[in-house]
Amino acid sequence: MRLYLDTCSLNRPWDDQSQVRIHLEAEAVIYIMDAARRGREAIVSSDYLLAEIQQITDPVRRADVLALLDPATLHVPQHHSIDTRAQTFAAWHIQGYDALHIAAAEAAQCDYLLTTDDRLIRRSTRAGPALRVKILNPFDYPASSAP
Repeated sequence: MRLYLDTCSLNRPWDDQSQVRIHLEAEAVIYIMDAARRGREAIVSSDYLLAEIQQITDPVRRADVLALLDPATLHVPQHHSIDTRAQTFAAWHIQGYDALHIAAAEAAQCDYLLTTDDRLIRRSTRAGPALRVKILNPFDYPASSAP
C-alpha cells in the first residue's frame, strides 16, 4: 500500500502518551513506519509535509519527526496543479495544509492518507467520492493491527 501520513500523525509518537487513544495511535504510527522500513508499506512525503514540519518550534522534536520520514520512498514536489486541486476542497471546509496533504496524496496515487485529526476525517467523509484517497486514523489502518 502507498501511504501518506500527515503532520499530526507523524507527531503522535511525541505527544503525551498518558491518554490511551494517543498511545494507541502512536503505536500504530510506529508500527506502520517499521513496516515501511521492512518494505511492506510505501511511505510518501511531500514538499507540503516538509514545510509544515519545519514550523515545529522545538528543534529536537522537529528533527525526530523528520527522521520518522526516513522510510519514505516517494516524494511529491510542490506543483501548481496540487495547489489548484487543494482549493477545490474548500467546499467541505478542508483548507490549508490539510487540503494540500490530500491533494499531494492524490497526486502520488496513495491508497490512504493517515491522520489523527478527527475533524479532517469527518470532513473528508462528507466529501465522499470527490476525494481520490481514503482518509483514516492510523489506528484504523488495517495493517496497523496485523502481527
